[in-house]
Amino acid sequence: KQHSVMAAIQCAGNRRDDFNKQKEVKGLTWDVGAIGNAVWSGPKLRDILMWAGVDPESPELMHVHFEGLDKDFEKNYAASIPIDKAMSPAGDVILALQMNGEEIPIDHGFPVRAVVPGVVGARNVKWLGKVHVSKDESKGHWQQLDYKGFSPDADWRSLDFNSAPAIQELPVQSAITHIKPESDVISIKGYAWS
Repeated sequence: KQHSVMAAIQCAGNRRDDFNKQKEVKGLTWDVGAIGNAVWSGPKLRDILMWAGVDPESPELMHVHFEGLDKDFEKNYAASIPIDKAMSPAGDVILALQMNGEEIPIDHGFPVRAVVPGVVGARNVKWLGKVHVSKDESKGHWQQLDYKGFSPDADWRSLDFNSAPAIQELPVQSAITHIKPESDVISIKGYAWS
């Protein structure tokens, strides 16, 4: 069965430029534009996993892995999400086949993209080639060696990435994108999402 979900997908580095003004951080310097919104359509991941015989109560299954068809560090791009997120009966994780009512464009993950609303963009794997469940979290670079949260006093030269969990859910976000004085009134535009 096909389902549709409107979801904003955001890179965890969105607004990293703001952080760099306080203290240099690792990663590409994004302003407020590393975010997009679309209506995604496809089967629920839960339905597919249940059809494949996955038992959501199994203590041996803690993570759902996504493997893309693209290469990254000479391996296929890989990430994972907690199985509770993937298997929630009220959840909206889908394997998208369409974006805004049309076939997904190549740049956005054709032919299949994992869409995990509310979770960092790095877990919404494009060009999806494989899904499997495991007791362990993905060993992919972007799961283990990047996209982790550290305190502002972290020293990037001596950081132990194994000391922090991989980023999954993101906090409420907002950004002011336009400020325009209009006589005694100031017009402000922006966005907020959760």
